[in-house]
Amino acid sequence: MKRAIPFGASPFFEKIKSNLFGRGGASRLPGPGLEKYTSALARNWQKLALLGLYAVGLFLGAKTAGSASAGWQARLLELLRAQRLSRAGLSPFGSALGYFGTDFLFMMAAFLLGLCAAGLPFLLLLPVLRGAGLGVVSGWLYMTYGLPGVGYSALVLSPAAAVSALIMLAYCKESMLMSGDMLLVLGNKQDKMESSLRLYTTRYLVLHLVSVLAAALDALCFAAFAGIFEI
Repeated sequence: MKRAIPFGASPFFEKIKSNLFGRGGASRLPGPGLEKYTSALARNWQKLALLGLYAVGLFLGAKTAGSASAGWQARLLELLRAQRLSRAGLSPFGSALGYFGTDFLFMMAAFLLGLCAAGLPFLLLLPVLRGAGLGVVSGWLYMTYGLPGVGYSALVLSPAAAVSALIMLAYCKESMLMSGDMLLVLGNKQDKMESSLRLYTTRYLVLHLVSVLAAALDALCFAAFAGIFEI
């Protein structure tokens, strides 16, 4: 049986990295000190690209909130108030479980897309959608409530969202690598991948456990700060 592919060493993406940065991730740009930075970019370009897509989603979400009609803003207000009331009646465990459920859906979507040879374009949409959701809510809070809305977003929403975003960078990168490997298998350019599949599943289980921390942080921030703001 072929040995499992080392972390971040997918042949599909190693070929792309070689084309962009040269063999071994070495810099193709002249000048002292550039090799260190380009080597770091070569190792982390997937995460940087995903982070950029998440930022695009945030911007698009905030832009959408800014251009929403009065009817849509009224619906957002109803949804946010209903969500706050429902969470206020839950225990901290129930509140954390609801947040974990949202993270779980995104992670399972990325997991399944990683097992698909054509999953890469759809994987790139996940950070955009996740960022857009936060951008819409944060932008609407600012437009509707001003500084109190910014405070609510910063203290209640953003801490757990930041942790979830970091977790998303990790699992989307894993799925991008696996999707590329699946494409190579279909092209008969790589042997069977039983060991890689086991490693892929194990890493996702670890990331699921880490996402529990994000859910707990969300419940803690809501319990500690949500009551401060009259929203």
